[in-house]
Amino acid sequence: MGTQVKGICKCGHEQDSSVGGGKQNYKKVDYFPYLCVLCSEIITCNLKDKKRECLNCNSKGLVPYNDNSLIGEIGSTKIAQSFDNYLTDGFYKCPKCRKMRLRFIEGIMWD
Repeated sequence: MGTQVKGICKCGHEQDSSVGGGKQNYKKVDYFPYLCVLCSEIITCNLKDKKRECLNCNSKGLVPYNDNSLIGEIGSTKIAQSFDNYLTDGFYKCPKCRKMRLRFIEGIMWD
């Protein structure tokens, strides 16, 4: 099952992303939010696709939001998970202000 998440920062930046896949495509699709270091956007990428690149600028400079460099504080509650990849209610690096003030909130679940 997949989940839509929204990244919200105190600077005012908001951006949607997805985590997981559906029951029909989970063997080929496993979405997760990434930070594009070139254009400073949150990009949804398929973890199972080896050729990941930014849809906005075609950069391959992508870092998943479960990378330690993007985690400011691990939260106590998982808000979205797909296999071993998850986001918590902690703080992450905002792509706009570059501070560890971005939080992900759970949105619509889909299948």
